[in-house]
Amino acid sequence: MNYRYGVSCSETLTRIWTPSAIDCYEIGCRCSVCNLNKIYFRNNPFKCKMKETVIELVRKYGIPNIGKYGRVHE
Repeated sequence: MNYRYGVSCSETLTRIWTPSAIDCYEIGCRCSVCNLNKIYFRNNPFKCKMKETVIELVRKYGIPNIGKYGRVHE
């Protein structure tokens, strides 16, 4: 699957809204305030692709179903 800017992502990552994807969505996909980005990609030559994953999830399924406490509810 190819995204804009030539970034590709696994089909598996765009099947469901995961807790990490919801967290990313809730902070507006701003890597500067993301704890996971600071922990895993700070000193890593690779970039986080969660923003592209969130864009694809919104395109496919719409915004995540978030309860009033920030948790997904069915």
